[in-house]
Amino acid sequence: MRRREIRPGHWEADTWVRDRSGKPRRVRRVSPERFDSIGRRIPDRDGSRAEAAVLAAAAAVAPDLGGEVTASTTVAQLWTHYREYLVKKGRADNTLGLYDRWANMLIGEYGFRRIGPEEFKTSTAEAFLEWVAANHGRGSMLNARSMLSGMFRYAVRKNAIDVNPVREAEIPENVEAKGRTGGAATIDVEDLCFILSSVYWSTVPCPRKLTKAEQKRGIRSYAPPTVAEYCEDADLADLIAIMGAIGQRPSQVLGLAWPFYNSKKRTIRTVGKVIRIKGKGLVRVVKDDDPKNPQGTIALPDFAVEILDRRREQMELRKRDNPPPDDYEVDLIFPSFEWTLRDPVNVNHQWQRVREALGLPDDLSPYAFRKLIALVLDDEGLSARVTADVLQHADPAMTQRKYMARGRVHHDAAAVVHKAVMDGLRADDRTWDGSGRRAPFRTLSGRFPGSDTNSAPDPAR
Repeated sequence: MRRREIRPGHWEADTWVRDRSGKPRRVRRVSPERFDSIGRRIPDRDGSRAEAAVLAAAAAVAPDLGGEVTASTTVAQLWTHYREYLVKKGRADNTLGLYDRWANMLIGEYGFRRIGPEEFKTSTAEAFLEWVAANHGRGSMLNARSMLSGMFRYAVRKNAIDVNPVREAEIPENVEAKGRTGGAATIDVEDLCFILSSVYWSTVPCPRKLTKAEQKRGIRSYAPPTVAEYCEDADLADLIAIMGAIGQRPSQVLGLAWPFYNSKKRTIRTVGKVIRIKGKGLVRVVKDDDPKNPQGTIALPDFAVEILDRRREQMELRKRDNPPPDDYEVDLIFPSFEWTLRDPVNVNHQWQRVREALGLPDDLSPYAFRKLIALVLDDEGLSARVTADVLQHADPAMTQRKYMARGRVHHDAAAVVHKAVMDGLRADDRTWDGSGRRAPFRTLSGRFPGSDTNSAPDPAR
């Protein structure tokens, strides 16, 4: 930008700008006239009015090329472009709301930095992630990292930058836990049997879960119902049983409808999930390409078919005594008592009350039933692809990595090793003794449980 004073209080400014085709053009403007309230001319003392006029003209000559992202784009502007891209891709409203949270924090710290490598570096990304981890925990940090990495991956695809600075960012370790961490617990079949018998028949008291303020005031819940009574009143027992039977997410189970249940074929199709959207409330979302609800058909175990058949009869009686409203569009399997959608968050709170009454660990969330299905199928030797189909995962590798428990004690593996060694010894009929000499197998066979003879080793050897 160049400026020169033509006469006192009157300036000329000019600059070069590239138009849409990339051709350089010279833009020149003089100070526009400005008058005060009584009509006197106001001088342009420093040429700022002429410069502003040139910038406005340059913007008309070289407009924003369709909102292109460049290395000079700020972090705040990049998030605006990236969010528009996510909306076009049909990302879930809850995902966008969660990303908005981390983006607002990012913009508050680094919003005016340009995304080029001179101003936004890997160390900048690490500093932001460390701040999120320190204030919100490791789980939130990983979620913020997904948002941040997606933003700069978008910038790389737009040729604004060459390298994603988040890709090489080191994830903070030894982050102080913020609430419950580590995901849902891993349980076995015996645990599920205990839970199912408890929600239907347990006589253990199930007191109300008090808030911290109520605990400070010393409020107590008098004459609490039993676990079975509470689960019956809250319509929770059948819901827990079906989650344990099919291993689907709570939002999917609450979205199940009778038209997609086939008692003869013992199958059910997961069409629709119940979620809460800011500004809309509870909605039942049905999307063909939803990764969290791919609308697959699931085979039901026999006990689940028995529960659903009995429940359908009960629901017919309930409709006769308390008919649903005229606008009741979807015949849900698990509606509320007012024939509306049930909130997954409220269901989780109800489960917390039952869990505390039964003395179960805090990390035994409804997602533990989902892990149990993967565990049972893996123990039975079914492939990861079959397990991924049951859990409706797109990638079987993710099923193996996240849902199949590791570090377990495998007695069946020890039995396989024992059988292989013993079969080999019997076939060879000879082995080595402690001195390195060959010895007849019959001399050492008594040392191995399960061998053909019970003779003890020769004491002389």
